[in-house]
Amino acid sequence: MNIEDRIAEIEGYIIDLRRRFHQNPELSWEEYETSKIISEELDKMKIPYKKECGTAVIATIKGGKSGKALGIRADIDALPIKEETGLEYASKKEGVMHACGHDAHTAILLGTARILNDIKDELVGDVRLVFQPAEEFIQDSGAKYLSQLDSILTLDRIIGLHIWANIDSGKAALREGPIMASADTFDMYIEGKSGHGAQPDQAIDPIVAGSMAVNALQTIVSRENNPLDPQVISITASNSGSSKNIIPQAAHLEGTTRAFNNNVRDNFESQIRRILEGIATITRTKIKLEYHNGTPATINEPESTKLGINAAKEVFKDGFIGDFPLQMGGEDFAKYLVNIPGCFMFLGGAGKAGHFSQHNKSFQIDEAALKLGVEYFVRYALAYLK
Repeated sequence: MNIEDRIAEIEGYIIDLRRRFHQNPELSWEEYETSKIISEELDKMKIPYKKECGTAVIATIKGGKSGKALGIRADIDALPIKEETGLEYASKKEGVMHACGHDAHTAILLGTARILNDIKDELVGDVRLVFQPAEEFIQDSGAKYLSQLDSILTLDRIIGLHIWANIDSGKAALREGPIMASADTFDMYIEGKSGHGAQPDQAIDPIVAGSMAVNALQTIVSRENNPLDPQVISITASNSGSSKNIIPQAAHLEGTTRAFNNNVRDNFESQIRRILEGIATITRTKIKLEYHNGTPATINEPESTKLGINAAKEVFKDGFIGDFPLQMGGEDFAKYLVNIPGCFMFLGGAGKAGHFSQHNKSFQIDEAALKLGVEYFVRYALAYLK
C-alpha cells in the first residue's frame, strides 16, 4: 500500500480530531484538555511520551535502526476571539477560538504519528513529535521553554508547517532563508507633571513626549537601518489623560518591532533607548522602557529546506510555490531554529469559503488540506531517515 492510500484511510480520523480540537479551544498555557486528548491518542498507538512544561507533550517513535533524530512540531493553543463562522463544529467556549489553525496542526501531527508508527521499522533513526503550548503568547511562548529541553536540543533537524488560509488548498509554499519576521514588543512609561491645560508652563506634558517618541522612533527605520532590510516599528497603543483641560501625570505607550534580519532585531532595543533618553531630556519627563523579547525571525536552513522542497513537490506537484512573499508576522518555531537546523512550510488552506486572514473571527480552512500536511511530514521523515 502506498502512502497516499494509507493516509486516505485515516483522513476521517484526522478531520474528526481537528473538529474535536476546534470545538474545545484553549488559551495559551491552559491547554489541559487538548494535552489530555493528545496523550490518549498516543496511548492508543502505544507511542511513548512525556509531559513537559505543564501542557506540552513530546512523544518518540523509535525507528527500526539507530540513526538521526527528526523533530516535527505542532502548536496547540487557541486565541481569545469570539467565533463567528456558523460552522456546526464551532467553538463551544465563549470568546475562545482556533482562529489560527493550531487545531489543524495538532490533528495533522497525530495523523502523521499513526502513519509513521505503522512503518517505524523502515526508519533509520527516531521521530520526535512535539506538541507545543502557547505559541500565541509572544512574550512567554512555549518554544522559549521547549527549545531548551534535552529532548529537543539533541534533535538533528526539526520541521513544522502552518496552515495558511490566504493560500488555496492543494498548494504549499516553502523557500530558503527568512520567511517570517522577528516579533518583539515594548512598553513605554512616561512620567510628567500634572497641571491645568491653560497653564502648560506649570506642568510637564507626557503627551508631548509620547507624540515626539511616535515620530522619532520611525527614524530608526528610515534613517538608521539598512533600507534593503524590511523592518517595522509600530506604536500600537497610547493611553493618557481623562479630561479636556487637564495635562495628565503620565502616559503609557505600547508597540512592536519586526525584522527579517536578526542582527537588525538585536539593535532595536538600544536604538529605542537612546532616542527615548534624548526625548526625556528635551521634554523634562522621565521615560522608562520595558522591552520584551518575543521571537527571532524564522529563517529556513538551506539543507533542511532543499529536502522539504523535494518532499513538497512530490505532494503538491504544480501547486508548489517557491516564491511566496515574506510574512511580517512572527512565529515562535524560530526559537527552535536558533540551535537546530530546520524549515517551516506554509500549507494552503483556503477552500470554497474563501480566503481569510489568521486571527479573524470568521477564519475557516478547507479540511481537504489536512491529509496533504500529513503526507508532507511522512515523506520528509522517510527521506531524512532512510
